[in-house]
Amino acid sequence: MPPTEMTVLIAAFTAMALSFIHVLRLVGTWIVHRTIRRVADKDPDAVQPLLAQFLAPRVASGDDRLSVILIAVGIAMFAASVIVGEPDMIHYGAAAAVFPLIIGTALWLRLFFLARSQRRGAGE
Repeated sequence: MPPTEMTVLIAAFTAMALSFIHVLRLVGTWIVHRTIRRVADKDPDAVQPLLAQFLAPRVASGDDRLSVILIAVGIAMFAASVIVGEPDMIHYGAAAAVFPLIIGTALWLRLFFLARSQRRGAGE
């Protein structure tokens, strides 16, 4: 399989997987909104505690694991292209590895700065 086709297939599979994840999140949000509407229709006084429950701070969403995984995938893609050793493969592998490296690094920096701002807000 030519490297360009392989890169396109990887990108297409990744886009499908991310789209599926976002559709699942959208369905979850739809279920929450439907639940709130039903409670509001049946007992308007019960809406305030329900909203307080939904608006309570959540546990971390797992972005830290995702950033580490993306960086690892980017490094693995680049390392695999170096191991193959063909000049074209190194070029295509490095180009393909840039995307997960940039996204993973951005997520990692976001988490770093969020934790840093929380520490400053807590007076540490």
